[in-house]
Amino acid sequence: MPDKLIFLSHIHEESEMALVLKKAIESEFAGFVEVFVSSDGTSIPAGANFLKRIEDGLIECIGAIYLISANSVKRNWINFELGAVWVRNATNARTGGAEIPTLPFCHSGCTPDNLPMPLNNLNAIQANQSSQLELAFRSLQSAVGGKGTLRTDFDQLANDVGAFERQYMLGANLKEMLALLGGDVEKLIQHCETQKKGSNTNLEAGFIETSVVEKVKQFEAKALSGYIQVK
Repeated sequence: MPDKLIFLSHIHEESEMALVLKKAIESEFAGFVEVFVSSDGTSIPAGANFLKRIEDGLIECIGAIYLISANSVKRNWINFELGAVWVRNATNARTGGAEIPTLPFCHSGCTPDNLPMPLNNLNAIQANQSSQLELAFRSLQSAVGGKGTLRTDFDQLANDVGAFERQYMLGANLKEMLALLGGDVEKLIQHCETQKKGSNTNLEAGFIETSVVEKVKQFEAKALSGYIQVK
């Protein structure tokens, strides 16, 4: 393990976002840090002891990031890996050791305001907001011992996180959109079944109330942009 290791904790379903952040962090602090991501194929080589490598990462890291969504916050691994760094910080506080930045990155519908204990005691950020990403990178920069202007394009990084979120939440958002249609879903399905393959369906065809259509349009613009177009 290198002297400067950032531990990035995530669940398997969110590995794509973990890799986006790993690339950005290692590019920003090139030559200074390595980001441990269990699913990247290199942090834990084939044949290595999985639990031992994770244990080593938690012991050696000088900073830790936790990808927190409505899915991951319920998983045992996230809480286990958080607890390990939490104990190290408690020990460091008594012995005068350096504090390890412990950063929850909220995404995909999870916000710092709705984090459960003990996560809500940490300085969490909203991962799709460029200004908050920059604050997190500043914290990592301090832990690394660096200084000066950061080179990362945080607007682009926030956009990359947002693109992951839209894909990751597509199923849940479609379900929510259909819930807005209420009892008219069956009529919508019947209407779609009468259409030719590849044709568009107009929600204002007369079988859905205008007020409902407007709500669906607003939801489409907010959560389904690029995937569903409501006309």
